[in-house]
Amino acid sequence: MAAAIPLASAWARLLPEEPPPFPIEPGSFPTIDQQLPPETPSRRHRDLIISFALLACITLTYLIRFPGFPSSALVRWLSTVVSGPTAYWTIFSVRIFLIATAGAAIVYAAFRPGPLRIPLMSAAALVLALWFLAPLLKTALLSAQ
Repeated sequence: MAAAIPLASAWARLLPEEPPPFPIEPGSFPTIDQQLPPETPSRRHRDLIISFALLACITLTYLIRFPGFPSSALVRWLSTVVSGPTAYWTIFSVRIFLIATAGAAIVYAAFRPGPLRIPLMSAAALVLALWFLAPLLKTALLSAQ
């Protein structure tokens, strides 16, 4: 459940900011004059597109491992659509892709500054922890009953 907090924060940061209620004149606050020059729009746009794609994959990874997600129904549906070995390899490759994407999101967020840096890195780390600890947590939950 802890991974949902940085995921929600990252999705909220993708929303456009509201303009201030009144114009801020340069020199009225010391921090405005000391800010770094803005990045070029094309680089910022490209970084946001990459961050958005990684965030979507991390969210999908979180949903798949979320307790109560009907993954067995999804596997049964996929087995009716395609043959058994194809369904197995499709599920296997999607899982590997999502885990690799979460790892790539951690590396990307660690080296690229941006508004989604901290939420993306923490969400990916927590989702990976959930992904690898989910079998242990499920076993502990079932043995307690």
